[in-house]
Amino acid sequence: MSARLRFVAHSGAGRGAFGRVWPPLAEALQRRGLDHEVALTEGAGHAAELARRAVEDGARLVVGVGGDGTLHEVVNGVLGDGERAPDGVALGLVPAGRGSDYARGLGFDTRPDALAARFAAALDGDPAATRRVDAGEVSFRPSAHVARRHLDTIGSDDGRRAVRRFLNEAGIGFSPFVAQRTARFPARLGAWLYTVAGLVTIIDWRHRALGLSWDAGEPEQGPFASVEVALGRYAGGGWLLAPDAVLDDGLFDVVTIGAASRSELFSFSWRLRTGAHLDSSVVSVRRAATLTAEALDQRGPIFLQADGELLGRDPVAFRVLPDALTFAG
Repeated sequence: MSARLRFVAHSGAGRGAFGRVWPPLAEALQRRGLDHEVALTEGAGHAAELARRAVEDGARLVVGVGGDGTLHEVVNGVLGDGERAPDGVALGLVPAGRGSDYARGLGFDTRPDALAARFAAALDGDPAATRRVDAGEVSFRPSAHVARRHLDTIGSDDGRRAVRRFLNEAGIGFSPFVAQRTARFPARLGAWLYTVAGLVTIIDWRHRALGLSWDAGEPEQGPFASVEVALGRYAGGGWLLAPDAVLDDGLFDVVTIGAASRSELFSFSWRLRTGAHLDSSVVSVRRAATLTAEALDQRGPIFLQADGELLGRDPVAFRVLPDALTFAG
């Protein structure tokens, strides 16, 4: 019989963090007598496949070991085509990545014994060991520029638009270029990786004319540097993007950056660390359950990232999936 506890691990995440994190956790699991299985990813999209297979095999707790990208794929694998995870299936996380922003927002104890205790309690049905959280869904046009990043486990709605779920945040405009450069820059930059990628992106950045539609309200048009759709509070390796975001309120916190000057964009590289970017007159936060966006100018596509993964291009449509997942943490 398959183990009720299945780990899906990205062994290369976080500059070899798996090799440092896993041995003490495995010992803690053994001390508690927790039967478990570990599946290692072999490439992009594989974590989603492994998570889906874990659910099919009867796992009751599927735990991602890695960063936000690994968790992103595990969420897509657990949800599949549904809007909620199957009954009795919970999701967990062992942070071992460069960003791990979702874990940062949860603020739970990541010591091996604490993680093992939480996983054991979740499997025993202790309601104090789990919480319900929202997920996001985004539909978009596939793009040849990022086709290799698509997960073949996630369907398309009409053959020309792909659909992906996310757990922490997604964005169009500025952040996809940061995500792209982060993937290319050397991992030895560590905690500075996202900041350096952001600074380089600012150098040649130009605002885009976007059209936004919020829930059933009036559409909004104008120049924007970025539109960030947040479920969690943190993004970009520790930026306090949406300080008041709540994981289970059924709403996105949508942070928009309008026509900021280049010097102001540079200032955001440190103001985002504390949430001080919200004091800027060009930054606003709006809560919404749905959002659509598309480019209005003729300067090419607007690209999309979700949980730091570069996905595709506009037009994009976001919606919240309330109480989509049970999270051990």
